[in-house]
Amino acid sequence: MALKQIDLTPPERLFRKCLLDCRDATTDVSGMKNLEIRWTGGWVRDKLLGTTSHDIDVALSTMTGEKFGLALQSYMRDNAQKYEDEAQKQGFKAEIKNLHKIAANPDKSKHLETITTRMFGIDIDFVNLRKEVYDEQSRNPQIEFGTPEEDALRRDACCNALFYNLDTQQVEDFTKRGLDDMKNKIIRTPLAPYQTFKDDPLRVLRLIRFAARLGYTIQDDALEAMADPTIHDALRLKITRERVGVEVGKIMTGPDPYSGLTRIYDRNLYATVFADPRSTSQKFHEESFPVALNTLCNVLDRYSSICLVLKPKDDINLAWSLAAYVPYRDDEDTAVTAVREGIKATNVVVKVLGEAIRFRARLRVIVEKIAKADATRAEVGVALKDAGKSWRYHILYSLMCDAVDEQFTEVADRYTTFVKYVQEQKLEGAAELKPIINGNDIKKALDIQKAGSWLKSALEFVTEWQFANPQGTADEAKEMIKHRRDQIQGLET
Repeated sequence: MALKQIDLTPPERLFRKCLLDCRDATTDVSGMKNLEIRWTGGWVRDKLLGTTSHDIDVALSTMTGEKFGLALQSYMRDNAQKYEDEAQKQGFKAEIKNLHKIAANPDKSKHLETITTRMFGIDIDFVNLRKEVYDEQSRNPQIEFGTPEEDALRRDACCNALFYNLDTQQVEDFTKRGLDDMKNKIIRTPLAPYQTFKDDPLRVLRLIRFAARLGYTIQDDALEAMADPTIHDALRLKITRERVGVEVGKIMTGPDPYSGLTRIYDRNLYATVFADPRSTSQKFHEESFPVALNTLCNVLDRYSSICLVLKPKDDINLAWSLAAYVPYRDDEDTAVTAVREGIKATNVVVKVLGEAIRFRARLRVIVEKIAKADATRAEVGVALKDAGKSWRYHILYSLMCDAVDEQFTEVADRYTTFVKYVQEQKLEGAAELKPIINGNDIKKALDIQKAGSWLKSALEFVTEWQFANPQGTADEAKEMIKHRRDQIQGLET
């Protein structure tokens, strides 16, 4: 078994010392005397990659996470001060918080109860080494104490199955492939991929996410199992959509959303991941998904002028979420339901997607008119104001939709012309434009005492006039209203 050392940060060194001190000082607690303590999974992988990790999973050989956590809590009541003093000497805060239990939920493939806390600026989970025993009568495993080898083999990927032994201060590779896989940049499952995914279907998305984040290649047999329809069914039925949404969100905000989302499509997982799982009759254009991904990737990488105005990187999760729902571009209601129920998107994403579909036809006309030099500043300004503060993402969505049916270069040229016009005409803040005169000003100008439905029409005239006359004054706006009195809808003349 390959061994490798890891350099600990000062908080990690103090946390290691605290855990070992607690074990050695509380041997009267059952299971503590021969306890082996290891740090596991993503922390080990990230440390070997030289990246910072702010959370640690602590694996215990002879006691549960809850039992050890309670012993640690009792130990720290009498000894916390010395660790706080030591942390202060080394220039960081101890930040020792109370324990919190997260219950298991086997029906949703959350098989293990965990104990969490925060110490020395590190988020901590305490669990026991375990194995999962399945039988043919139940899809949910029985969780039993396991050896380090058994615990490593039940994990999602070999590169995530490495342990750091607190006593030896060595990395342990019980799958005998984790370190080699990291060297060769491979993602593979410790056991047969099909069974690994069947046991916990969320592992499909986790492996896709890790591959995208790390720049690794997924082993062929795992890719084949990911495309199996029975795995898709298990992912849709067994896993909560909140957990699906978390994995998708991490893909979208990771270093390479394009490759992660492309793998989802290539494994025929688009409908499983992004559609409303409660419906079997949704209509969408799945073939549009890779086109939208390619379009957004091209915009981000090659069209700085478009990015400068549309600012997709300000909320990259929103940008990729819109790309994911280009296949739903013809049906606002279905799209909104799908993004809400499929990936449990935030209210912001749901709202912007619905608006983007609703405003698409109008904004597309504006873009085309600007390309033909046939648009007025007032027309463009009013359209952007009506679209609201998210108009940039509405335009981005329109661009991606247009690219489905046209050559990308033609679409990109048209939208480049649009953003250049917006810049030149200083219309980036169109959505925040405040009326130069208010309702009272308008009533006085028209010598009318009582407001009515007509006032909305009059304010629209004011907005249009402001965009057409960016240097205009309030007095000029009042004169305009007087001259257009007979055009104000709902006003009796």
